Amino acid sequence: MLALQKQQEELRRKQEEAERLAAEEKARIEEEERLEAEEQKRREEEKARKKQREKERIEQLKREGKYLTKAQKEEKARNERKLQQMMAAGIKIGALEGSEAEKQKEKEKEKKKAEARKRGGRSKVWLNHTLMIQFSVHSR
Repeated sequence: MLALQKQQEELRRKQEEAERLAAEEKARIEEEERLEAEEQKRREEEKARKKQREKERIEQLKREGKYLTKAQKEEKARNERKLQQMMAAGIKIGALEGSEAEKQKEKEKEKKKAEARKRGGRSKVWLNHTLMIQFSVHSR
C-alpha cells in the first residue's frame, strides 16, 4: 500500500511538473508573439512616417517648381551626358558661351554705374559737354 501511495504521489508530481512546464512554455510563446506584434507595429509605423516624409518632400518640391518625374530626371541626365560629351569633344556651346558674355556685360554695367555714383551720377559725356561750354565761355 505504501508503494502504491508513493507511485501515485510520484505520478501526481510528474503531472504537476508537466503542467507547470506547459504553462511556462505557453507564457513564453505568448510573450514572444506579443513582442513580435509590437516589433511589427513599430516597423509599420516607421514605414508610414518615412512615406509621409517623402510625400511632404515631394509636395515641397512641387511648390518650389523643382519636382521632376522619373522620366524627366532620366531625360535631364541624358541631356547632361550629351552636353558633357560635346564639351569633351571640343564643341563650343553657344548658350553657355552667351551666358559668360552676358555676365561680363553685366559686370561692365555695374562698374559704369559705380563710377557714375562716385561722380555724383553724371556721365562722362555730360561732364565733357559742361567743361566745353565753360571753356568756350571763358575763352571769349
